Amino acid sequence: MKSYRVGHSYRDLTKRVPEDEFINWLDTNGSTIGTTGGIRPKKFLSSMLLQSLGGLKVPSSLVITTTNISQQFHNPWEDVVDYNSGSIIYWGDAKFDPNDRERTHLNFSGNKILNQIHLLNLQQKRHLLPPILHFSRNQKGWVLFNGLCVLDRLETTWFEDKGRPIINFRCHLSILDIKEVPLEWLHQRALADATEKMDQNCPIVWRQYLQGHTNKLFVWMGKIRTRDDQLPPQDSDEARILEQICSLSPVQFERFCRRLFQEMANHTGLQHHIRETRHVRDGGFDFFGRFIIPEPLNYEIEFKGEAKKYHQGNGVGPKEVSRLVARLQRGEYGIFVTTSYYTQDAQKEVREDQYPVRLFSGMDLVNFLKALGKIVDGKKINSVWLDALDENQSPISDD
Repeated sequence: MKSYRVGHSYRDLTKRVPEDEFINWLDTNGSTIGTTGGIRPKKFLSSMLLQSLGGLKVPSSLVITTTNISQQFHNPWEDVVDYNSGSIIYWGDAKFDPNDRERTHLNFSGNKILNQIHLLNLQQKRHLLPPILHFSRNQKGWVLFNGLCVLDRLETTWFEDKGRPIINFRCHLSILDIKEVPLEWLHQRALADATEKMDQNCPIVWRQYLQGHTNKLFVWMGKIRTRDDQLPPQDSDEARILEQICSLSPVQFERFCRRLFQEMANHTGLQHHIRETRHVRDGGFDFFGRFIIPEPLNYEIEFKGEAKKYHQGNGVGPKEVSRLVARLQRGEYGIFVTTSYYTQDAQKEVREDQYPVRLFSGMDLVNFLKALGKIVDGKKINSVWLDALDENQSPISDD
């Protein structure tokens, strides 16, 4: 029984041969996925089922890939796979089209599928939603399976393609708590002749999802992260992005962190109010504010934050984290940001003492920028966005 296991790599030869473990494994009597593209639908084979869908362009399953290596086709997107939160930020397939300047993000094949899934989500028709399998391509000839996913939210936002602002979809995916996905289930879905037969032998976690419960992957939530987990690999594009952050002046870094959290609040749909507490040139900064969960909950979360622009050879220890904890009042939440990493002792102290503190490392900052679409050409921060951090400019608005 073949299956895709989370964290394992599979041969991708871009052709249907026995040695291929990607498109060849996903082939079901003619229902397969394309050999190229980041968004690849797998169609239904039964005309009876297609007729019952009433013209809906929904696939039996959807395979999406994130390519992190050089390739033949231009790729302006920066996706984020975050096992710590069991989530993936995935961009749609809209690009700048020099031959059709009137083409919108809804006219791209992959985005049409994502939009259809989004509409079914809004209509609460989960029984029609396809399972989404996400893979990363980190080396030629191989794909890494990141998990079985579902679409939580679809946003329309701007990103930059070759210096031009482009509207695209940004998908928020949840990775479900399942270690391996049986291919037999995907084949049965493709062959089903009625909607009630699509998931007769589906994994338990998918049945829970159909019943309204999204059981996210939290296997890594309690993990003590190593230094390598918290920093990008040397000589990588991510390392060059982090170098840009480290090259900011103290005041620019203060504004960088403040603006980053402001935009991340907008990114998550929360209302927010963030202020800096002081302007000092000591390599760190403090800020405070609140996140507001809107109606019908209407709940406010007060927080205080601290950041340390450390050299990557120096880790943040328990002493620095304890300083932030000591400043928290009852009911407040703490945010600690560093360009470096956190020692094991610092992480253990937060876990064992159950401090209401979230630790963000250098790699987390890079992933924030990717999620916000602030990375250009895969290896540098948007210059316009950075220019707004200039010390001579007025402070950024609180709202």
